[in-house]
Amino acid sequence: MNLYIDMGGTNLRYQIENREIVISKERDIIYFLKKLTKQESKIDRVNISFAGEIRENIIFSAPNIDIERLDLKSVFPNIEFRVENDLNCAVLAESRYWKSKDIVALYIGTGIGAGVISGGELFKGSSNLAGEIGHIPFKKAPFLCGCGKDNCIELFSSGGAIVKWANYLDKDFKILDKLPPNLYGDFLEGVLYSSSILITLFNPKVLVLGGGVVEKNSFLVNYIQDKISKYAFNPSLKDLKIVKTKLKNAPLEGCRLL
Repeated sequence: MNLYIDMGGTNLRYQIENREIVISKERDIIYFLKKLTKQESKIDRVNISFAGEIRENIIFSAPNIDIERLDLKSVFPNIEFRVENDLNCAVLAESRYWKSKDIVALYIGTGIGAGVISGGELFKGSSNLAGEIGHIPFKKAPFLCGCGKDNCIELFSSGGAIVKWANYLDKDFKILDKLPPNLYGDFLEGVLYSSSILITLFNPKVLVLGGGVVEKNSFLVNYIQDKISKYAFNPSLKDLKIVKTKLKNAPLEGCRLL
Protein backbone atom coordinates (compact mmCIF):
# COMPACT_ATOMS: atom_id res chain seq x y z
CA MET A 1 0.00 0.00 0.00
CA ASN A 2 1.31 3.43 -0.94
CA LEU A 3 1.66 6.46 1.33
CA TYR A 4 2.29 9.94 -0.06
CA ILE A 5 3.64 12.74 2.15
CA ASP A 6 4.28 16.43 1.54
CA MET A 7 6.34 17.88 4.37
CA GLY A 8 6.61 21.64 4.04
CA GLY A 9 7.94 24.33 6.33
CA THR A 10 4.66 24.61 8.26
CA ASN A 11 2.37 21.64 7.60
CA LEU A 12 2.60 17.95 6.81
CA ARG A 13 0.05 16.64 4.32
CA TYR A 14 -0.38 12.96 3.62
CA GLN A 15 -2.54 10.58 1.65
CA ILE A 16 -2.84 6.81 1.83
CA GLU A 17 -3.56 5.41 -1.64
CA ASN A 18 -6.66 7.26 -2.89
CA ARG A 19 -8.10 8.22 0.47
CA GLU A 20 -8.72 11.78 1.61
CA ILE A 21 -5.75 14.10 2.13
CA VAL A 22 -4.99 14.75 5.81
CA ILE A 23 -3.19 17.81 7.20
CA SER A 24 -1.03 17.40 10.31
CA LYS A 25 1.16 19.73 12.38
CA GLU A 26 3.54 16.86 13.20
CA ARG A 27 7.17 17.87 12.57
CA ASP A 28 8.94 14.64 13.56
CA ILE A 29 8.83 12.49 10.42
CA ILE A 30 10.14 9.36 12.17
CA TYR A 31 7.57 9.57 14.96
CA PHE A 32 4.85 10.23 12.40
CA LEU A 33 5.81 7.22 10.26
CA LYS A 34 6.13 4.88 13.24
CA LYS A 35 2.70 5.87 14.47
CA LEU A 36 1.02 5.67 11.07
CA THR A 37 2.61 2.41 9.95
CA LYS A 38 1.56 0.85 13.25
CA GLN A 39 -2.03 1.80 12.40
CA GLU A 40 -1.66 0.92 8.70
CA SER A 41 0.53 -2.18 8.66
CA LYS A 42 0.15 -2.73 4.89
CA ILE A 43 2.09 0.41 3.94
CA ASP A 44 5.15 -0.81 2.04
CA ARG A 45 6.00 2.20 -0.16
CA VAL A 46 6.35 5.85 0.88
CA ASN A 47 6.88 8.76 -1.49
CA ILE A 48 7.87 12.02 0.21
CA SER A 49 7.91 15.59 -1.05
CA PHE A 50 10.25 17.37 1.38
CA ALA A 51 11.16 21.05 1.75
CA GLY A 52 14.91 20.58 1.92
CA GLU A 53 18.09 19.17 0.43
CA ILE A 54 17.58 15.64 -0.88
CA ARG A 55 20.13 13.34 -2.52
CA GLU A 56 19.50 9.70 -3.42
CA ASN A 57 16.39 9.58 -1.21
CA ILE A 58 18.32 10.82 1.83
CA ILE A 59 17.38 14.05 3.63
CA PHE A 60 20.52 16.14 4.19
CA SER A 61 19.20 19.47 5.46
CA ALA A 62 16.20 21.78 5.56
CA PRO A 63 16.38 25.55 6.18
CA ASN A 64 12.88 25.70 7.69
CA ILE A 65 12.58 22.28 9.33
CA ASP A 66 14.54 21.13 12.38
CA ILE A 67 16.07 17.96 11.00
CA GLU A 68 19.52 16.45 10.55
CA ARG A 69 20.81 14.00 7.95
CA LEU A 70 18.24 11.23 7.75
CA ASP A 71 18.10 8.01 5.78
CA LEU A 72 14.57 6.75 6.40
CA LYS A 73 15.34 3.37 4.81
CA SER A 74 17.75 2.65 7.65
CA VAL A 75 14.94 3.24 10.17
CA PHE A 76 12.23 1.43 8.21
CA PRO A 77 14.04 -1.33 6.28
CA ASN A 78 10.84 -3.01 5.09
CA ILE A 79 9.53 0.09 3.35
CA GLU A 80 10.58 1.42 -0.05
CA PHE A 81 11.18 5.18 0.00
CA ARG A 82 11.31 7.78 -2.75
CA VAL A 83 12.16 11.22 -1.37
CA GLU A 84 12.39 14.37 -3.49
CA ASN A 85 12.53 18.12 -2.96
CA ASP A 86 9.05 19.62 -2.67
CA LEU A 87 9.49 22.14 -5.50
CA ASN A 88 10.76 19.41 -7.81
CA CYS A 89 7.59 17.49 -7.00
CA ALA A 90 5.47 20.60 -7.53
CA VAL A 91 6.92 21.36 -10.95
CA LEU A 92 6.35 17.75 -12.06
CA ALA A 93 2.66 18.16 -11.29
CA GLU A 94 2.53 21.64 -12.84
CA SER A 95 4.25 20.38 -16.00
CA ARG A 96 1.60 17.71 -16.43
CA TYR A 97 -1.25 20.12 -15.74
CA TRP A 98 -0.04 22.89 -18.09
CA LYS A 99 1.24 20.37 -20.65
CA SER A 100 4.57 22.20 -20.79
CA LYS A 101 8.09 20.81 -21.17
CA ASP A 102 9.63 24.19 -20.29
CA ILE A 103 8.14 25.39 -17.05
CA VAL A 104 9.22 27.00 -13.77
CA ALA A 105 7.21 26.75 -10.56
CA LEU A 106 7.89 29.59 -8.12
CA TYR A 107 6.25 28.84 -4.78
CA ILE A 108 6.03 31.25 -1.85
CA GLY A 109 5.08 29.69 1.46
CA THR A 110 7.13 29.45 4.63
CA GLY A 111 10.10 29.92 2.29
CA ILE A 112 10.44 30.81 -1.38
CA GLY A 113 11.79 28.30 -3.88
CA ALA A 114 11.53 27.08 -7.44
CA GLY A 115 11.37 23.90 -9.46
CA VAL A 116 12.48 23.83 -13.09
CA ILE A 117 11.68 21.55 -16.00
CA SER A 118 13.60 22.33 -19.19
CA GLY A 119 13.18 20.37 -22.39
CA GLY A 120 11.00 17.90 -20.53
CA GLU A 121 13.73 17.09 -17.99
CA LEU A 122 13.74 17.99 -14.31
CA PHE A 123 16.64 20.40 -13.74
CA LYS A 124 18.33 19.23 -10.54
CA GLY A 125 21.96 20.37 -10.55
CA SER A 126 24.92 18.28 -9.43
CA SER A 127 23.66 17.92 -5.84
CA ASN A 128 19.92 18.28 -6.48
CA LEU A 129 20.08 21.88 -5.23
CA ALA A 130 18.96 23.71 -8.37
CA GLY A 131 16.10 26.16 -7.91
CA GLU A 132 17.00 27.45 -4.44
CA ILE A 133 16.07 30.98 -5.46
CA GLY A 134 15.27 31.95 -1.88
CA HIS A 135 18.96 31.89 -0.99
CA ILE A 136 20.13 34.32 -3.67
CA PRO A 137 21.67 37.44 -2.03
CA PHE A 138 19.20 40.32 -1.94
CA LYS A 139 19.39 42.71 1.03
CA LYS A 140 20.83 42.63 4.54
CA ALA A 141 18.47 41.64 7.32
CA PRO A 142 19.07 42.01 11.09
CA PHE A 143 18.60 38.25 11.59
CA LEU A 144 19.65 35.01 9.94
CA CYS A 145 18.01 32.79 7.38
CA GLY A 146 17.70 29.08 8.12
CA CYS A 147 20.68 28.58 5.79
CA GLY A 148 22.87 30.73 8.04
CA LYS A 149 23.13 33.87 5.88
CA ASP A 150 21.62 37.28 6.55
CA ASN A 151 20.96 38.54 3.02
CA CYS A 152 18.69 35.96 1.36
CA ILE A 153 15.61 36.83 -0.67
CA GLU A 154 13.75 34.47 1.67
CA LEU A 155 14.33 36.91 4.54
CA PHE A 156 12.13 39.45 2.76
CA SER A 157 9.79 37.60 0.39
CA SER A 158 8.25 34.64 2.19
CA GLY A 159 5.73 33.77 4.86
CA GLY A 160 8.58 33.02 7.22
CA ALA A 161 10.00 36.49 6.58
CA ILE A 162 6.76 38.13 7.68
CA VAL A 163 6.92 36.23 10.98
CA LYS A 164 10.62 37.01 11.51
CA TRP A 165 10.14 40.73 10.89
CA ALA A 166 7.12 40.81 13.23
CA ASN A 167 9.18 39.16 15.97
CA TYR A 168 12.17 41.44 15.36
CA LEU A 169 10.05 44.61 15.45
CA ASP A 170 7.87 43.24 18.27
CA LYS A 171 4.75 43.82 16.19
CA ASP A 172 1.66 41.71 15.64
CA PHE A 173 1.45 41.55 11.84
CA LYS A 174 1.12 38.07 10.36
CA ILE A 175 -0.06 38.71 6.80
CA LEU A 176 1.42 40.47 3.81
CA ASP A 177 -0.84 43.53 3.67
CA LYS A 178 -0.08 44.34 7.33
CA LEU A 179 3.64 44.77 6.68
CA PRO A 180 5.11 48.27 7.19
CA PRO A 181 5.40 50.11 3.84
CA ASN A 182 9.16 49.63 3.48
CA LEU A 183 8.96 45.89 4.16
CA TYR A 184 5.91 45.55 1.93
CA GLY A 185 7.93 47.13 -0.88
CA ASP A 186 10.88 44.84 -0.17
CA PHE A 187 8.57 41.82 -0.30
CA LEU A 188 7.24 42.75 -3.73
CA GLU A 189 10.68 43.65 -5.05
CA GLY A 190 12.05 40.29 -3.90
CA VAL A 191 9.27 38.44 -5.69
CA LEU A 192 9.95 40.37 -8.89
CA TYR A 193 13.68 39.84 -8.50
CA SER A 194 13.17 36.08 -8.04
CA SER A 195 10.82 35.85 -11.02
CA SER A 196 13.15 37.80 -13.29
CA ILE A 197 16.16 35.63 -12.43
CA LEU A 198 14.23 32.44 -13.15
CA ILE A 199 12.78 33.77 -16.41
CA THR A 200 16.12 35.12 -17.61
CA LEU A 201 18.12 32.01 -16.69
CA PHE A 202 15.70 29.28 -17.79
CA ASN A 203 13.59 30.92 -20.53
CA PRO A 204 10.43 28.94 -19.67
CA LYS A 205 7.16 28.89 -21.57
CA VAL A 206 5.25 28.99 -18.28
CA LEU A 207 6.01 30.59 -14.93
CA VAL A 208 3.49 29.27 -12.42
CA LEU A 209 3.09 30.88 -9.01
CA GLY A 210 1.93 28.89 -6.01
CA GLY A 211 2.29 28.35 -2.29
CA GLY A 212 0.34 29.56 0.73
CA VAL A 213 1.31 33.22 0.39
CA VAL A 214 0.28 33.35 -3.28
CA GLU A 215 -2.96 31.53 -2.48
CA LYS A 216 -3.86 34.28 0.02
CA ASN A 217 -2.53 37.13 -2.16
CA SER A 218 -3.61 36.39 -5.73
CA PHE A 219 -2.77 39.95 -6.79
CA LEU A 220 0.90 38.91 -6.82
CA VAL A 221 0.38 37.16 -10.16
CA ASN A 222 -1.01 40.29 -11.83
CA TYR A 223 1.66 42.38 -10.14
CA ILE A 224 4.42 40.28 -11.66
CA GLN A 225 2.72 40.30 -15.06
CA ASP A 226 2.56 44.10 -14.97
CA LYS A 227 6.08 44.80 -13.65
CA ILE A 228 8.26 41.95 -14.92
CA SER A 229 9.35 43.71 -18.13
CA LYS A 230 11.38 46.14 -15.99
CA TYR A 231 13.31 43.25 -14.44
CA ALA A 232 13.62 40.24 -16.75
CA PHE A 233 15.49 39.89 -20.05
CA ASN A 234 12.80 41.07 -22.47
CA PRO A 235 13.36 38.47 -25.24
CA SER A 236 12.64 35.79 -22.62
CA LEU A 237 9.19 37.29 -22.04
CA LYS A 238 8.01 36.57 -25.57
CA ASP A 239 5.20 33.98 -25.49
CA LEU A 240 5.73 33.51 -21.73
CA LYS A 241 2.64 32.74 -19.65
CA ILE A 242 2.69 33.88 -16.01
CA VAL A 243 -0.10 32.09 -14.17
CA LYS A 244 -1.34 31.10 -10.74
CA THR A 245 -1.40 27.40 -9.98
CA LYS A 246 -4.69 25.59 -10.50
CA LEU A 247 -3.59 22.69 -8.30
CA LYS A 248 -4.57 22.48 -4.64
CA ASN A 249 -1.68 20.26 -3.56
CA ALA A 250 0.93 20.32 -6.32
CA PRO A 251 3.83 18.99 -4.19
CA LEU A 252 1.66 16.08 -3.06
CA GLU A 253 0.41 15.43 -6.61
CA GLY A 254 3.99 15.50 -7.85
CA CYS A 255 4.94 13.16 -5.03
CA ARG A 256 2.53 10.62 -6.50
CA LEU A 257 4.27 10.97 -9.87
CA LEU A 258 7.61 9.89 -8.41
